[in-house]
Amino acid sequence: MKWLVFPVLALLAACSGTRALQASKNVPYATLEQTVHLGSSTREQVRAALGESTAIRFDSGNEVWMYTYPAASGAQGEYVILFGGDGVVKKVRSGDVYRVKK
Repeated sequence: MKWLVFPVLALLAACSGTRALQASKNVPYATLEQTVHLGSSTREQVRAALGESTAIRFDSGNEVWMYTYPAASGAQGEYVILFGGDGVVKKVRSGDVYRVKK
């Protein structure tokens, strides 16, 4: 039974990451860059401009929000925003995640 634990955990981790990405709201990249500003944009401002997104909340008060955007040549991009406990943007990361099958 112990040998089954690792494969099950790996499968759950893979599924949860895919589900989170699929649940993210798709927004044009230019809109994301115009809306999200390090050190000044708040959760309320981002929510008002971009709408609800996939959110992960931590006990520390930090939150991570994920949006997707259409990228070049059929790729799908991911835009990840880290809000601090004070509700202000602390960090942003973006990049191509996967290619959409045609």
